[in-house]
Amino acid sequence: MAVNVVDFINKIQEEGLTTLKQTQEASLAAMGNFRKLGNEFASDKPGTLPTFENLPTPTQLVELSFGFASQLLEVRKAYTLKVAEMIAEAQKTAETTVKNTVAQANVQMNQANAQMNQAAAAAKTTK
Repeated sequence: MAVNVVDFINKIQEEGLTTLKQTQEASLAAMGNFRKLGNEFASDKPGTLPTFENLPTPTQLVELSFGFASQLLEVRKAYTLKVAEMIAEAQKTAETTVKNTVAQANVQMNQANAQMNQAAAAAKTTK
């Protein structure tokens, strides 16, 4: 059975992008809910402003978010490198198995050829 590696990689990448888009949509929905909460709180007590401590500026919020994204990418990279190492080990094992199988087949073929040659030589001497 032949496996089209490019198609397999494309499928995995498409699934990853779909998952990333879903995650981004969920994040946007959560931010929208946070905004709604702020609006509801303000409407419960007209004329008063809620107090928030250590509220980041939009720029700080972007920096915090991208800092988290960088950490996430590092974790994903470490995971992906481990998967790649596992695949490389499996590939080496498969290559070794194939080489050993071919070597065994060659030995068996050489033995069979030697037996056939001996049988042919014996047949000539008996004639």
